[in-house]
Amino acid sequence: MAFKLNDLVEICKKEEGFSGVYYTAILLAAVGRKRYLVRYENRFNEDGSRFLTEAVDSDEIRPSPPQPSGYNFAVAERVEAFVDFAWRVGTVIRKVDPNYYVKLDCNGKEHHCSFFKVRRHLEWQNGTWLSPATGSESSQENRSARGDQPEDPGN
Repeated sequence: MAFKLNDLVEICKKEEGFSGVYYTAILLAAVGRKRYLVRYENRFNEDGSRFLTEAVDSDEIRPSPPQPSGYNFAVAERVEAFVDFAWRVGTVIRKVDPNYYVKLDCNGKEHHCSFFKVRRHLEWQNGTWLSPATGSESSQENRSARGDQPEDPGN
């Protein structure tokens, strides 16, 4: 997928300890054919004085995933929870309406998460959003990612 200047993206570093951890960033520039310069929205430089800017490989970048509103998650469902300034892949282990307890894949810890800090887990593969639970794609989510308009059911 070709990204554009100022696109809101998510970065999942391929380094140990970052698997399943997605940081929100703004795409600043292309650096060659397979790297991009990004500025994180929730990661800071070493002295904490400004947002971290770095070059990342294209296979570490995905667009921000589309999210349907009003999603109700079940126990054992795969989700992403916003914990420690990043979206982290995990599994719902308990629901306490309207919130969730999520066990994170990256460290095995359980976190109590407000409902608005939990979203459906989707994988970005070959320019398509896939639901890992079913292996199927969602046409609504893929249209949103491409910027397509929803189909008119009256046609």
